[in-house]
Amino acid sequence: MRVELIDKILVPVDGSPHAKKALEHAITQAKMTGASITIMYVVHTRVYGAAQEAGFVTIAPLIHDLEEHGKRILQEAQATGQAAGIDTNTFLVHGLPADEIVKKAETEKYDMIVIGSRGRTAAKSFLLGSVSNRVSHQAKCLVLIVK
Repeated sequence: MRVELIDKILVPVDGSPHAKKALEHAITQAKMTGASITIMYVVHTRVYGAAQEAGFVTIAPLIHDLEEHGKRILQEAQATGQAAGIDTNTFLVHGLPADEIVKKAETEKYDMIVIGSRGRTAAKSFLLGSVSNRVSHQAKCLVLIVK
């Protein structure tokens, strides 16, 4: 059975087990709908901003390392999608993860975001929030949070 309601799926990844599960769910959705998948990695600007402000590192090598880490995660995720026969592409951006995910989904009119939950404890989620929680509240498209 093929459902035609979803054409574009956005899957933010960070290398975590929950992100890998989210990609598996997105692949299943794509197989049912014929949708394409964009796999996205956000280099979190607060990571290198805080390190620079504290004087711990020179920023250029740190940014390079963070980008290379993101590219490896994207390559692995893309290979997973392609092995399943799904049309995939990748996207790497710098910024705050939830903001960048929502912005990409809105500007490029994605039908669905499939995102992993990190499984934080209730106390940490209350105090810090989570990327998946912020995305689910801010996005205008469907959001599937995978545990």
